[in-house]
Amino acid sequence: MSTGHDAVVIGSGIGGLTCGAFCARAGMRVLVLEQHSKIGGYAHGFKRKDFSFESGIHSVSLAPHGLIAHLLGLLNAGSMVDIMPHEAMYAYRTPSYSFRIPQTAAEIPVALTDAFPHEKDGIGRLLADMERIYEAIVRPAFDFERVYKEESRECVAAWAGRSYADYIGSFITDPRLRGVFHAMWPYGGSSPESAPMLFYAMMFAVHFREGSHHIKGGFGTLAAALAQAITRNDGSVRTRACVEGLIVENGAVRAVRLADGEMIEARTFVSNISPYALHRTMIPGPARNKLWLRRLASLKPSFSCIGVYLGLSADITQALDAAINFDYSTDDHTALFQNIMENRLDAQDHLIYLAGEGPTGKPTLTLMRFAKIDGSADWKRDKLPLAESMVAAAEKRIPGLRDAIAVMEIGSPATFERYTGNTNGALYGFENTKEIYGEAKVPITTYLRNLFQVGHWGRPGGGVWNVMYNGYTASKIIERTKA
Repeated sequence: MSTGHDAVVIGSGIGGLTCGAFCARAGMRVLVLEQHSKIGGYAHGFKRKDFSFESGIHSVSLAPHGLIAHLLGLLNAGSMVDIMPHEAMYAYRTPSYSFRIPQTAAEIPVALTDAFPHEKDGIGRLLADMERIYEAIVRPAFDFERVYKEESRECVAAWAGRSYADYIGSFITDPRLRGVFHAMWPYGGSSPESAPMLFYAMMFAVHFREGSHHIKGGFGTLAAALAQAITRNDGSVRTRACVEGLIVENGAVRAVRLADGEMIEARTFVSNISPYALHRTMIPGPARNKLWLRRLASLKPSFSCIGVYLGLSADITQALDAAINFDYSTDDHTALFQNIMENRLDAQDHLIYLAGEGPTGKPTLTLMRFAKIDGSADWKRDKLPLAESMVAAAEKRIPGLRDAIAVMEIGSPATFERYTGNTNGALYGFENTKEIYGEAKVPITTYLRNLFQVGHWGRPGGGVWNVMYNGYTASKIIERTKA
């Protein structure tokens, strides 16, 4: 039995690493256990020949005045992360209209009102309301070091059950301008008509206030910076360390059991893995909570995607309008979403372009379309023809693309499930809809008094910004519990 640790973090996604880094900063001896050979979850990168790719993260709000920069500063980890601004928040196209949202809070209102002068009043009121939401939800986190306050349930409840489409429509009448705001729905994984208003308004507000960025060398350097904040404070991070089960005694976790039989004791345990795996498999049967199991049974993981990672012999991505591009075959986002949910893999109705370059400066392009894991009985067989169809569609937008492909790697929902451990290869934790928004986010505390949960399955949800907020919040709850 291995001892000597105050806290064990199961899984090295950004949420777990953030929580672990702040616990280590508070004086706890932290051990992170990761089953994969690389840390970071969806934030890890990979190489093929001379090309470097981001596996899943491509744009995060990282401005110096923003929350993530604030957290990295508290951890003395900011100097390890070389932040690079995108030229735009995103661009999108449909057969009827296209638009490019600029990068900064100064540029965005100007671009919107120049294109839609008749909506100037509505644009001003909408952005002001998003600022109000940002101040209510985010601003308190900047003061957590002085006084930690739990999320205001009354504040969140005020927006419950309302869709993002309804929210935008209450300010904007022009359908084309509504489309500009609706176009970002791939960031959260649900159509504007079904998406929870608060999650999406917050998402736009954070990008509006804190910008859109990438990291030189890839988002894996963010994971490395957080890991170093742990090891610098006498903690450790182990890869290829697969947790097989928990040892539970008297309503608390006593130890974790690894696949090789090793047992590791600690006073506190933090799960950064799928709650399905945690509550259905790792927690022993007699210790499981029936109410929690029923709740999990009533929820669904979000969908996954097919990712086509292309290393290019020449940078021919100038045909794109921005580094993040959403192309849709229709303005009807509900129809697009329905096709995904019905496993209509034959529907070539959306394609996401993510342009970038690795540390060597070699150009890359990632193509994405959403899919569910049950869309194929054999993803190993089916992913290649689907990838070929995505490349064919992309070549219409980027002439000469196929001839410029030097490397092609394909990821499927099964791939993402295998490498990240996310049930069904879920990109955003639970399915993100207005009806179940609050209920679908698992709480940080659990029915076992020293077991906590972090990551995109909890509040606020998916995305690096959200899971860092979640991990930081968890660390404050753990500190208070420890005290």
